[in-house]
Amino acid sequence: MTDPYHVRIAKPVADAVRELPAAARAELRAALLRAARDPYAWPQADRYDLDETVRVVTTADAVAHYAIVHPARRLWVFAVLTH
Repeated sequence: MTDPYHVRIAKPVADAVRELPAAARAELRAALLRAARDPYAWPQADRYDLDETVRVVTTADAVAHYAIVHPARRLWVFAVLTH
């Protein structure tokens, strides 16, 4: 098994996530940790997009988009939609 990817979160995303209730933050964090272990397990952000590195994580309270950055082994969380 390879080492997990490092998750980096854009400041506007982090600010939005801080506004979520604690349980929703924990659920999103767990989902991102799963993505760090297997970033290609989550679906592509746009099924018609030819870029396989942009993926989307969905939870009950948030939708987060991340890009897989090679060879740095990072996930860059660049957008989040919350409700």
